[in-house]
Amino acid sequence: MQSRNLPFYAGPFAAYGLDKEDGLKLITSNPAKILGIDDIVGTLEVGKQATLFISEGNTLDMRTNILTHTFIQGREISLESHQTELHKRYMDKYKLQE
Repeated sequence: MQSRNLPFYAGPFAAYGLDKEDGLKLITSNPAKILGIDDIVGTLEVGKQATLFISEGNTLDMRTNILTHTFIQGREISLESHQTELHKRYMDKYKLQE
């Protein structure tokens, strides 16, 4: 199972008629309830661990989901990686050659 793609597994359900809010529950509050940990995770409430991400696009759509911020247990996590550094380096390189 590729957990990094988890939000996109719920996307097709929303595309075929499931309400987007219910689609989001498929990957947030419902699993927390099943695992019995909904008292600490699964929804954004006072007293729960704030593990979330902020996207410019639709969370359930792979094409428009562009992450801008990520928080794990309330602490912001950098989205920079070796891959993003390479992307920036070569985008600048090839823009100059146009």
